[in-house]
Amino acid sequence: MDILFFLAAGIYAALGGLHLLYALNDIVRGPKYFRPRDRALLEGMQQTTTAIVPKGHDFWRNILGFHLSHSLGAMLFALLIVLAAGDATPWLEYPALAVSALYTLIAWRFWFSVPLIGCALATVLLAAALAF
Repeated sequence: MDILFFLAAGIYAALGGLHLLYALNDIVRGPKYFRPRDRALLEGMQQTTTAIVPKGHDFWRNILGFHLSHSLGAMLFALLIVLAAGDATPWLEYPALAVSALYTLIAWRFWFSVPLIGCALATVLLAAALAF
């Protein structure tokens, strides 16, 4: 059922959009949402780099870039789900379900309850859409 695909896409679009707003807030107004609770750790992140990036790109800046790209990825995944619901791309339905299930596993292992609930619900909706 297409409505179930659209509901699942809406969940990923909402999660990605909120994540984007939080990341942009941290970039424009300073660390708030994604900052570590330990202020000393934030200062340390702002004073060091990772081995893979050149100097001048501190770890905190890397984290914010990750959050921006992560947000865009979630919103693009929502678009993929919408495309999967269309008649022209039925082959996308099962890969979309697989990616959603992987997002659920990642959320369970590494994130917190809000994205876990959202990803799990979207996965159930996609599975139900494919079952009917």
